[in-house]
Amino acid sequence: MAQPELNTAIRKMIQVELDAMHYYLKAIESMQDEGAIFHFTLLAEEEREHARSFYEIYPGDDLPPFETILSESTANDTIIKSMDIGLVARLDERQALQLAMKLEKELEGNLRKMASELKSTEARAVIEKNAESTLSHYEMIASDYARLYEDTEDNFS
Repeated sequence: MAQPELNTAIRKMIQVELDAMHYYLKAIESMQDEGAIFHFTLLAEEEREHARSFYEIYPGDDLPPFETILSESTANDTIIKSMDIGLVARLDERQALQLAMKLEKELEGNLRKMASELKSTEARAVIEKNAESTLSHYEMIASDYARLYEDTEDNFS
C-alpha cells in the first residue's frame, strides 16, 4: 500500500472507530438490560482507544491532536448520520444488538483486508490487533444477544 493510500486508510479507520463509539453511546439509550448497557459502554470506550491506536501509527503530520478530533466528532457528523440518527435512536435493544453484531463483523473483515495489504510491520500489527479486538466485540455482543434472545433462530455468524 502506497503512503498516500495508507494515510487515507488510517484516517478512515480513525473515523470508523469514532463512528462505532457514537453508535454504542446512542444505542445505550434504547437498552434496559444492565449487562448489555455495561458491554456497550465498554465497547464505546474500546472504540475510542482503537481510534487512538490508529492515530498513533498515522505516518503523516497533517492531523490535529487526537483530543481535538475526538471533541469535534459527534454522532451527528459521522457515518451513523447516514443511517439516520433518528432511526438509530428508535432501535429497540434487540435491533441495536443485531446491528452492532453486523457492524463488528463487517469491520473485522475490512481490518483484516487492510492489514493483508500493508507493508509496514508496525501498522499491520496495530490493525491486526484491532481486528482481533473487533472479533472479541462481536463475540461479546453475540453472547448478550444469545442470553437475552436465545430462543431466536437468527444467526449472525
